[in-house]
Amino acid sequence: MDFTTTCAQFFNGYSLLGPQCVVVEDGIMRSITPTTKSAEFDVISVGLVDLQMNGFNTVDVSRADTESFALLDQELSVHGTTSWLGTIVTAPLVDMLDTLNRLDEMITEVIAPGCIGIHVEGPFLGGAPGAHNVRHIVDIDMEWLRQLPASVRLVTLAAEQIRAPEAIAYLRSRNVVASLGHSRPTRQQIDTAVHSGATMTTHLFNGMSGVHHRNEGLALSGLTMPQIRTGLIADMVHVSDQIVALTFAAKGDSGVVLVSDSIAWNSPGASARGITIRNGAPRLADDTLAGSCTPLAQCVANAVKLCGVSLEQALRAATSTPATTIGRIDIGRLSIDQPADLVAFDSNLSVIKTWRRLSSERA
Repeated sequence: MDFTTTCAQFFNGYSLLGPQCVVVEDGIMRSITPTTKSAEFDVISVGLVDLQMNGFNTVDVSRADTESFALLDQELSVHGTTSWLGTIVTAPLVDMLDTLNRLDEMITEVIAPGCIGIHVEGPFLGGAPGAHNVRHIVDIDMEWLRQLPASVRLVTLAAEQIRAPEAIAYLRSRNVVASLGHSRPTRQQIDTAVHSGATMTTHLFNGMSGVHHRNEGLALSGLTMPQIRTGLIADMVHVSDQIVALTFAAKGDSGVVLVSDSIAWNSPGASARGITIRNGAPRLADDTLAGSCTPLAQCVANAVKLCGVSLEQALRAATSTPATTIGRIDIGRLSIDQPADLVAFDSNLSVIKTWRRLSSERA
């Protein structure tokens, strides 16, 4: 993949630069230099990194075979997401482990080059289950955790689980991120979980206790504790524009992780659960939110256009911050002589083209 192009603004993972000329040879970034030439693209950014992506359109991560897994990867790339964690949710322990081992094998074989690991959301959840099947929410099983395959990079669990501190410490010993979610813990339980090594909250405000001037919920801790990065779904359904603005204001430039939490809303599995798109998001029959149908790039655009977040902040929350959260320094930012994952936006912040490693796709 060789090309030279220009843009009015260039985001390298940390800073938004002015007009640049970008040169890529053999899929490697060779130069990024200021230019006075007319811009081919309004904005070029390093490719987006999504840490919570359950599926998209017809393809469910947990049910994907090799063909559909590769198809999912390609479709996400077209929408600007060049690196992602395949996310699976609460199910019987045996079934989840079978799914994890199958996904681990496909990731190891690089069936989907953009899939950089797995996010296990559940089944060790607590008092805010949301769309998770409560029949399969169970107490923490340390032996089960010890069987997690190497590609697991993030686990969501509840801070009120009795063995949460032990589980979190174990996950951190394996360099797996422990994120607090679907949880209504006490302040002491939150503090203990963070002291044990929890470094993230899963989809802030959703599936957790909130912000109250006397009762300190998990959302408040997510906003105020510097040790914690906050996952945030900016589809404008899960949280309001003011909450998005508040979260960025409270967490600063590197404390927000924008996620899509997208699901396979057109899959047989969604249909079997009675999930339909209503009022802008997939919902169960009782109107419980069951994820989103919004690509990560649209969350970036929403944060900027509807919530007053700067483009630099929004892009950082979808690139270098999630990459740093899971310990990846080779994605989410760009430097010379590094593989080029890039996404181009128009003036409306719609994705119009992506270049990922050794391929390119147009929206």
